[in-house]
Amino acid sequence: MSLQILRNKPKRPFWKLPQHRLPVLSLYKSLLNTSRSFPDDLHQKYLFYNIRLNFRLRRHETSISKTVEYLKEAQECKSIIIKALKGNQEAFQHIDDLAWGRKGRLKEVLDILANWKRPKLHKFVLDTRTHGARTLDPHPAYRIPLDKRLYTPPEYKELEKKLPKKNHSFGSDLKIHTVVTQLGYKLQRVRGLKQPTWISMMMNKRIRAHQRRIDKFHQLEEQLKMVRIEQHMLSMLDPKLAEEEKGFEERILQELNESKKYHDKMIKLQARKELDVDI
Repeated sequence: MSLQILRNKPKRPFWKLPQHRLPVLSLYKSLLNTSRSFPDDLHQKYLFYNIRLNFRLRRHETSISKTVEYLKEAQECKSIIIKALKGNQEAFQHIDDLAWGRKGRLKEVLDILANWKRPKLHKFVLDTRTHGARTLDPHPAYRIPLDKRLYTPPEYKELEKKLPKKNHSFGSDLKIHTVVTQLGYKLQRVRGLKQPTWISMMMNKRIRAHQRRIDKFHQLEEQLKMVRIEQHMLSMLDPKLAEEEKGFEERILQELNESKKYHDKMIKLQARKELDVDI
């Protein structure tokens, strides 16, 4: 290896030197060229994507010893591919298992899909790489898609057709009457039928929200009174101090005007409710 000859530290980093870049690029191109010799396109795609992924993941390596190990690993990978092309059953079976997801990263992805047990779920798997590889190269051009041939959707039984529900008309003992809620709104109910739970929960939530707004309005009124009393006392002591406190009153008045519209609306609704009860 050319990297083992570099005993003294060069002026430029070793990955920028031609005696390192040229052998690595030639090894990368030779791996891609040999992967195209497989007759099945599934093996070709798997080898192409994974060769590119491994070289891109290790492109920022600065350690000479680790780089030498990675280059030896690439040479071993090339020898396995050549053995598989020459007819070695063990090497070919290893590549075939990796490409069809019987082991390796694809097997992990397929196991996750099998646990979900949903048809057409493989369409949502846009990238089969690990999280670290996706964060290093987030561009869509470097995605490794999942082949449709690898995922077999589970079988599902067709649901039985249910008959449409008949619309039952109200009986003679059921009558519609109008109810006025705590907020003053009118609501029509059927006498003799139980009110659904979701309607009761919805009304309770609205009542609590309205009460919070009213409480906020009264709280702002009390704060405004306190600020005005404090300004009056400060103006008696020193007029300059009273001018510095004017910003608090303006901010409270702004929030008070925003909540006053809702407060007046609630008072009108409650007055109308009391009038309806009296009538």
